[in-house]
Amino acid sequence: MRKIHVYFMVSLDGYFEGPNHDLSWHNVDQEFNQFAISQLRDTGMMLFGRRTYQLMEGYWPKAEEDPKTTPDDVEVARLMNNTPKMVISRTLNEVKEGPNWKNVTLRNKLDVSEIKKLKQEAGKDIWAGGSELATSLLKEGLVDEVRLMVAPVVVGAGTPLFKGMYSRMKFKLTKTQPFKSGNVLLFYEPFRDSLR
Repeated sequence: MRKIHVYFMVSLDGYFEGPNHDLSWHNVDQEFNQFAISQLRDTGMMLFGRRTYQLMEGYWPKAEEDPKTTPDDVEVARLMNNTPKMVISRTLNEVKEGPNWKNVTLRNKLDVSEIKKLKQEAGKDIWAGGSELATSLLKEGLVDEVRLMVAPVVVGAGTPLFKGMYSRMKFKLTKTQPFKSGNVLLFYEPFRDSLR
């Protein structure tokens, strides 16, 4: 059985992006890149909401061919390309594949039964990206682990993590991992039936 993990970098004041979708405050270095590569190597499928998917699609297919791309990012691009990707979007009509962007499918709504079937399959775990998608998956009880990379910065404004989650949900801290940059990775498991 596969687990679903959601992952976000988040500011000290609880935002996963600043105003106008600003991510320039993300605290990224070589140690972070190695963590990202390790996380992708353990991923058998990626679930995306529309905006997160478009950000990834806009950068990673080109990165593999760009001579200015760092070796770490080339490895991320290779892993992104070869991992199956499912986009869940009410507004996208199609997704396009290319030589550096393969294994993409589109769903126009979150099909809970389909996600449950994917979790029952053998293989590596599933990574889910996108705040709205993560919130929907949490509400449906489909998330097994939340990984928050807390960056040592206050953004002041932006989009709060899990926007749209209007009910209380409890989590259990299972592990912490400090980084030399000041980032701290927190691993949480949701308590089942904790929505109130």
